Amino acid sequence: MHESLTEDDIALIHALQVRPRASWTQLSEVLGVSVSTLSRRWDRLTEERLAWVTAFPTWDPDSAMVVALIEVDCLAHATTTVCAALARDSRIITIEQAASGRDLVLTVIARSFTELSELVVDELPTVEGIVSLRTHLIADLHVEGSAWRLDALDRAQLRALARIPGPTGGPGQPDLPGIPESLEPLVQALSRNGRASAGELAEELGRPASTVRRQLAWLVGTGKLNFRCEVAQTQTRWSVLAEWWCQVPEEDRPRLVQALRSQPMVRMAASLAGVTNFILTMWAHSPEEVLTIQRWLQRQVPSIRITDAAVIMRNPKRMGWMLEPDGRAAGPVVPIWPERRAL
Repeated sequence: MHESLTEDDIALIHALQVRPRASWTQLSEVLGVSVSTLSRRWDRLTEERLAWVTAFPTWDPDSAMVVALIEVDCLAHATTTVCAALARDSRIITIEQAASGRDLVLTVIARSFTELSELVVDELPTVEGIVSLRTHLIADLHVEGSAWRLDALDRAQLRALARIPGPTGGPGQPDLPGIPESLEPLVQALSRNGRASAGELAEELGRPASTVRRQLAWLVGTGKLNFRCEVAQTQTRWSVLAEWWCQVPEEDRPRLVQALRSQPMVRMAASLAGVTNFILTMWAHSPEEVLTIQRWLQRQVPSIRITDAAVIMRNPKRMGWMLEPDGRAAGPVVPIWPERRAL
């Protein structure tokens, strides 16, 4: 364990991964620590940029929203400059710098296929330093980072967290497709601080607290908004991020997905539209463990063909948050709101 995070820190972060907006009183009962101690501990973690709670729109595969992965090749010595240019775009939600195979992997959310096409065909090629692009549409997202967990809590504590009542949408809330643009300021505020109270949000946005409370209940209760407690990866025991690009026979994909959902190191697993039809990422303890994971994959699904694998050297942006080279939050947040923002 990295010295910056104590076991008590890890326990609190684990609890917030399960219930990102639980009150300190609720968490105090689970963790056996006073409310004031938990509050001070979280303040320290956020001030030191070791952990944070963010929020982002939930991907609805039945909507027009499109999610894609884009491999980017850059000119020599231009990768850092390209990262800085791309990080400002709200559609590019995550940027990873790979050790091999490609310089960058971008995770992109667009409101429509047309908007994605404009980004890939018209905008990205004009960014100075980019040499080539390869785009992969995500057809199905099987596992995403909100499901990743630390391992600090025991089963009794996890059961207690599961019993904490979840939020509801409240009476009379319309079942709208997607998130209305009128709620964009609220979504952006929550992306910066996913634990902000209705009162804090109302003060920031200049709206009545009752209105914000109703809107927040709808966003959370309908599942339109996803909350995630993040941690500086390099400060944990899982300091190595690796990815695998694969070809998986259609008949074997359910078995692979089932195996991955039981593997705690998995951060993301998705089916892709194309010959390379599957990608997964994991947080590993060491480079040596990457090889162990690869052998595990091949045992689970012998028919899998791993077309490429790479270790991620840096993660300059994750789910809208800029990150330092050591994985800590860098401060600026580009809220995930899939609207047109030209590069």
